[in-house]
Amino acid sequence: MSVLGGSPTSAAATGAKRSEAATRSAFDTRIRSNLRRRRLLLIGAAGVPGAVAGLVLGFAVGLVAGVVAAVVVAAAVAIGVARRANRYVLRVIGGRRIDGSDLPRLSNLVEGLCATCGVRPPGLWLVTDPVPNACSVGRGTGPAALVVTSGLLDALDLLELEGVVAHELMHLKCQDAAVSEAAVAVLAPLVRITGHDGIVHRALGRGREYRADQEAVSAVRSPRGLQRALEAMAGGAGPEPGSVFTGRRWALTRWLWIDPMVGSRGGPTLGVLDDTEVRSAALTEW
Repeated sequence: MSVLGGSPTSAAATGAKRSEAATRSAFDTRIRSNLRRRRLLLIGAAGVPGAVAGLVLGFAVGLVAGVVAAVVVAAAVAIGVARRANRYVLRVIGGRRIDGSDLPRLSNLVEGLCATCGVRPPGLWLVTDPVPNACSVGRGTGPAALVVTSGLLDALDLLELEGVVAHELMHLKCQDAAVSEAAVAVLAPLVRITGHDGIVHRALGRGREYRADQEAVSAVRSPRGLQRALEAMAGGAGPEPGSVFTGRRWALTRWLWIDPMVGSRGGPTLGVLDDTEVRSAALTEW
């Protein structure tokens, strides 16, 4: 005897396939959007020197020479910034490259989660700082890197660390991290002069930390670890003098980190989806 509309098993399988296809489509859309954002940042970095070269040579030699000079200089600057962005950002952040044998707990966790999330394993970097935090860069033209602080490894248990690592791997999977390195490299002069980080936040896209939280807990199928990790970060002590989380260096890299609110707790959070406390509260309702 047939069942109208098919069996419950086949209906569930069809629903699962549609959900999986929708998830893949959302990821593909996000990746394309991030790649466009990265290209625009590089074009923006190349536009001014290209225009200057074109104007100078155009007045001195002629229109055709000016156009050729503008294109060549702009292309050279864009390629140069793209190739050097990864190393520049890691140098600004500080820390050192570590081998998997140095931190076997972290290395094993990253390897397992990369298989779960469908991401190639990144290199591991350690920043010696008591503030618990993490970020990721790469997969533009440079190698991917997962950066953790010594404070993060000291403060979190394995379940909490799993949530943080999954969060950062989602940044790599969606090409958020490629936008990060381009934004920091391109906007560095402006941020170092002004000390304001808002332009970097806008360039990266507001709400990206919130989205990475949701994607991470979907991947590990539990919000508890990441929620507890964010809660621990929000309740942690402020940075010490000379920390990577102070000064112009912090203004430049702030919105790359999973906890961007270091040193600025208690401010207005209405509409700030990337605020650590807002995200922690959201995960309690997930």
